[in-house]
Amino acid sequence: MKYGFLIILMIGGVWCSQAQSKKKDKNKPDRKEQVQDAPSSRDPGNSDNLFKGNRKRGKSNSGKKYGSLEANAVQEYQQRMKSNAKKYKKIERIKDRPQYADPSYFGHKRKPKKRPVGKRKLCKECGIVH
Repeated sequence: MKYGFLIILMIGGVWCSQAQSKKKDKNKPDRKEQVQDAPSSRDPGNSDNLFKGNRKRGKSNSGKKYGSLEANAVQEYQQRMKSNAKKYKKIERIKDRPQYADPSYFGHKRKPKKRPVGKRKLCKECGIVH
């Protein structure tokens, strides 16, 4: 009786553990197959034709032939870099002005007047009494 109960208990435990495990579906592809198809940071896939497009065979008004999309992207990048360099040079020139370089300006366009002690008032611009 004891042995029969133990055998039934063991068979029931094995049966329950099999019921909890996932069964493989033959119609669904494995996880590894799904990962191989989709590009990721580890396996980006084939990116040879990422920037290449169809070449245009016509001529523009200036007589130049159109290049590929990659060449156009490089030209746009170079133009952006030139315009950014020009913008940063302008900002550097502006920073050299005394209203930005001299600390006595306190953020004003013109140097604030130093009034006598009795006539000083609170400045709305910088919050200092001068």
